[in-house]
Amino acid sequence: MVKILQVEIEEPESFNNEREFEEFMTKVIDDVLSNLKKQGAVSNYYIFRELGFDIAVFLDKGGSPKVKFFELKLYKGQRAGGVGFGNQRGEGPQVEVLLNDKETLAFFNKFLRWIVCDALAMGERRYVFIDNITAKECAMGEVRRGKQNNFNINKLRKHAITWGELIQKIREFLTQ
Repeated sequence: MVKILQVEIEEPESFNNEREFEEFMTKVIDDVLSNLKKQGAVSNYYIFRELGFDIAVFLDKGGSPKVKFFELKLYKGQRAGGVGFGNQRGEGPQVEVLLNDKETLAFFNKFLRWIVCDALAMGERRYVFIDNITAKECAMGEVRRGKQNNFNINKLRKHAITWGELIQKIREFLTQ
């Protein structure tokens, strides 16, 4: 169990599917934001699911509106070494973001993070929290329209972190 900002968020043993992972992480993000609101670090916030990306957070930080997006993936070995993103035709906002150059990806880093749970990982380090530049570097081959795009799980695993580190990174991203 990880205690961040007086909020206790217990790590689940496993997730049955990506939808379950998304629902759980929505609750985690809500818990983190609720505590930030109690501390006065956030005035107000709203969470939406599937608004272009899996989780969208609109928040007011001292009169300054902000928006943060999270794209979540669960790896259970469905594809040999690959974690799919976008649809099978190479379409979707995930693909559109990763088609950009480093300068534009750096701009998107203000708004979007990718979270991957590696259900096959051994030990404590089974989460990945990466920005868009790193996400593109972890793609299998070239990101492009017209094909199923995938992340290389071995490249993602180089960025693996613990549950506690994941919660802290989510908090930092939401408050920056």
